Amino acid sequence: MAGPSSLLLTDDERSRNFLRGALSRQGLSVAVADSGQQGIEQFTPELFQLVIVDLLLPDMDGLEVLRKIKLRSPATAVVMIAEQGELHEVLQAMRLGACDYLIKPIQQAALIDKVICRITGAENLAQQNIEYRNTLEQRNSELREHVEVLRRDQEAGRLLQQHLLPRSPYFYPGGVEAAYRLIPSLYLSGDFVDYGLFGERFVAFYLVDVSGHGVSSALVTALIKNSVMHRLRERPLFSQLESLDSDLLEVLELINRELLSTGMGKHASMFIGVVDTAASQLHYAVAGQIPMPALASAAGADWLPGKGRPLGIFERGDWQVMCAELPSSWRLVACSDGVLELLEGDLLQKEERLLELISATGGELGVLCESLKVDTFGALPDDITILTLAHV
Repeated sequence: MAGPSSLLLTDDERSRNFLRGALSRQGLSVAVADSGQQGIEQFTPELFQLVIVDLLLPDMDGLEVLRKIKLRSPATAVVMIAEQGELHEVLQAMRLGACDYLIKPIQQAALIDKVICRITGAENLAQQNIEYRNTLEQRNSELREHVEVLRRDQEAGRLLQQHLLPRSPYFYPGGVEAAYRLIPSLYLSGDFVDYGLFGERFVAFYLVDVSGHGVSSALVTALIKNSVMHRLRERPLFSQLESLDSDLLEVLELINRELLSTGMGKHASMFIGVVDTAASQLHYAVAGQIPMPALASAAGADWLPGKGRPLGIFERGDWQVMCAELPSSWRLVACSDGVLELLEGDLLQKEERLLELISATGGELGVLCESLKVDTFGALPDDITILTLAHV
């Protein structure tokens, strides 16, 4: 009887040769495809237990190959090959069902063996899926009682989450207006926003998007809110110019630790910042944010630069604190990734269209929501949140 088989999709000769050797050492037969189309044509769910896909293929996006494989065979294990600068794409691949990833240059045989053993070790994939479901059930056991309460009385849960949200719009000294629109795809939302005035000149804010939606994700937003408020009670944050950058990093590190320690398997993207109304500056950091926040002015709109890993996945996030000079009239627009589901095209086309709409509307919340057809879209595939801050 033939042993387990694997399918390797990459035109990178170095990676292909290295992986073929590693797979063979683990007892897998290896079929190779140089393009996405060739790999899709070769793929047979009954034949291949493992598929390794390069994000960069000569004829199509590796994410599209992943989607097609998962559509045909959701249980097939898929590992992505990525470049160092493709962390956003890796996160998207994990959301689409990839079980692991390898970063080029692929040089460590032990790391590859570990990934392969975790997927194809002594137990077959069906048994691993059972173990995964059991593990997930165990991780959710601590929340089961709370989830049942929310299911029995969802209206109370929704009112509670709305109570935790800030007022919108809200006007701060220095002429700064903060506002948001949050529409859950289900009764409760995995998105959350908050803002507040610190000292006499600093308006701090954040937008967080927890993976998934519904009750469990909503509970994580409450955990994040509680963690931030508890830290603020312990010591003052966002009240001194010289400590703004370290304060932003402290909040990201806090939430990252909280998510890792819960064992719930939840991760989150986040945009956090402070507007210095006296100096007309924006200090901010991003953690896996898709799309990036945009700054609109009379000259148009542009994405803000910055990068950082999502929260709840990595021990270290490599977050960067950035500083942007603000013009006399400006509007900052941050969106959860659910907004992209309202637009057509691939990821780059959606982001380009969103930036065009922000520029055309000046980032004004009501007009932007109308342009995106937020209220008339129908059933929403994901939670949608738009946060704006503006000098008015």
